Amino acid sequence: LFRLLLTWRRLAAVARVGMHRVDFELECEAAKPGEETVVVTGSDPSAGAWNPQNSKIVLEPSAGPGVRRWTASASLPQGAPLEFKFVVLGRAGSRWEDSVPNRKISPLRSAVKYTGKFNGAGKSERTARNPSPPPGPKAPKVLAPQTPPPEVQPVAPPPSPPKAEELGPEALRHVQAVKKREQLRSEIARGDAGAKKAKEDGNAGASVELASYERLCSHRASLEALQAELELQATVRDEKAAEHNAAARCLEDELAAVT
Repeated sequence: LFRLLLTWRRLAAVARVGMHRVDFELECEAAKPGEETVVVTGSDPSAGAWNPQNSKIVLEPSAGPGVRRWTASASLPQGAPLEFKFVVLGRAGSRWEDSVPNRKISPLRSAVKYTGKFNGAGKSERTARNPSPPPGPKAPKVLAPQTPPPEVQPVAPPPSPPKAEELGPEALRHVQAVKKREQLRSEIARGDAGAKKAKEDGNAGASVELASYERLCSHRASLEALQAELELQATVRDEKAAEHNAAARCLEDELAAVT
């Protein structure tokens, strides 16, 4: 009863910690298939707890010519080391490995494959885990709704300048005076540049310099007269605007008195 309870507790602990697959492959020419069997006996209950007759890990012989190999698979608890030996069971009794010490597999962290030779060396190596299932179909990509670009409002072209015939006589004289002033300024700038270049080159005669100077003086006098005329026009325009404003105010006062 005590052994049964101990075995039940160990099985419950194994169920909690999880299991790992261990594959055994043994090269054994001494065992005769059909007459004898090869088992793994060791520290785990599935290996008989060192009782080969109770071991559940029974190796099967390989078919075909060549070196005879015995293979088996078992599920052993994760994190627990396994200490074991191979034993040949037959009618004449059991033959244990007596030329090698107890074989060991370190605490299991993944699937393991153990290969060895009866009464000879052996080794364990980790095997690849179960391949993960292929990825399922990808979900269709949902595109965000695209908002139409904002409408571009047409830009109104700048108003064209009024034509000469559309201007009044005073406005026309003012425009002509402004054009004349800009023309005189341009000629004065060109004359100053020419006189400066001639002076730097040293090739112009005194007469050329005098003529340039007189022409510049004439342009400057014309420019001053034109500037005075523009100022006079502006003064007259302001006076007329003041008269118009005064007349408008008087008319407003009369209308207010009548009403």
